[in-house]
Amino acid sequence: MIPASGGMTARQVRLITDLRPDIIMVTPTYMLTLLEEFERQGLDPRATSLRAGVFGAEPWTEEMRREIEERFAIDAVDIYGLSEVIGPGVAQECVDAKGGLHIWEDHFYPEIVDPVTGEVLPDGAHGELVFTSLTKEAMPVVRYRTRDLTRLLPGTARAFRRMEKITGRCDDMIILRGVNLFPAQIEEIVLTVPGVAPHFQLRLTREGRMDHLTVRAEARPAATPEQRTAAVGEIARRVKDGIGVSVAVEIVDPETLERSVGKLKRIVDERGRAPRDAPRH
Repeated sequence: MIPASGGMTARQVRLITDLRPDIIMVTPTYMLTLLEEFERQGLDPRATSLRAGVFGAEPWTEEMRREIEERFAIDAVDIYGLSEVIGPGVAQECVDAKGGLHIWEDHFYPEIVDPVTGEVLPDGAHGELVFTSLTKEAMPVVRYRTRDLTRLLPGTARAFRRMEKITGRCDDMIILRGVNLFPAQIEEIVLTVPGVAPHFQLRLTREGRMDHLTVRAEARPAATPEQRTAAVGEIARRVKDGIGVSVAVEIVDPETLERSVGKLKRIVDERGRAPRDAPRH
């Protein structure tokens, strides 16, 4: 297994090619960066020795899973953890049951609560994930609020309960003109538009008293000018129809958006402080 960290992407490709590992463990967005490097070097990513990838540290969608699996010919599974609780390995998917991450309930007691009121919600309800450690001795945690949004599901391939893929964070939620919006919702749309790569960024600005959101997405290297133009209207339409808010869309050149060596920063908030109402005379 290669636990590939961010940075020195060309070297990571060389290590995979030379050492022929079976498994790679990395953030999903960095796996897509590796994919671009394989293709830049003229190498077929489906021809590597990799059989499975373990991806975590950031939310990722089923569309991104399908892209990674198809373009690398591997099984892609999710892993979840928090440094405050224990680190990676609080929960993980199985290759033979990818519909959620099995929580190691002999070590961690999970709850789902309402992120506003803190009320405990029943299994199957969406809310904020809370953990209590059961065996940790040096720094136990009691009802630690993760800020991650998910729900609890019955076990499948393992006896332990599963948690659904993280759909976002309480503190990542954007309230745009009264509409709640999460980056994962935009990602689901971007990944289905022809000619557009999975790399995108949400730029928040304020004009007068009104907040505005611009979705900046990279074109794929082979995208035609017609595809890029069509993608602008397609993304804007799907966001409006599916989420209920109007956004601006920019399709930028490949490898234009800043790459992170770890987690990809999805939101750039340039609104600053909201101006107060001018005093009346």
